[in-house]
Amino acid sequence: MDEIDTGYLIELQYLAYQSIDLQFQAWMATSFAVVVAAYTGRHDLGRNLRILMVALYLVAAYSLFARWVSVVVGLDMIQATLNTRGIDLEPVGLSEEARIAAYFIGTLSTCICVFIFKGGENRSEGT
Repeated sequence: MDEIDTGYLIELQYLAYQSIDLQFQAWMATSFAVVVAAYTGRHDLGRNLRILMVALYLVAAYSLFARWVSVVVGLDMIQATLNTRGIDLEPVGLSEEARIAAYFIGTLSTCICVFIFKGGENRSEGT
């Protein structure tokens, strides 16, 4: 990467950050969709369908996480090259750690919600 212009590396770094943000937003939207589906279908979703829903959600979450990790690996190389040129554009504070924590806690919470939202109320009561 030493032959790449510094301006291009900075632009590439911001594109990588944007990719990470988009993947995080996709994970949040997927998680929200699963929670809403589990809640609205709480009377109709059987145990096997809930297990299938969690399995598909975990595959999607893993796919997004794997893409995220691959972008971060490339981003680390870009940041190392920029650091050798005296440019430090690393994220502030614990933003990366907070995002990882939100990802894992949110994924676990979403999976739990699928099994918490169960039927049981009488449908004729309007619930």
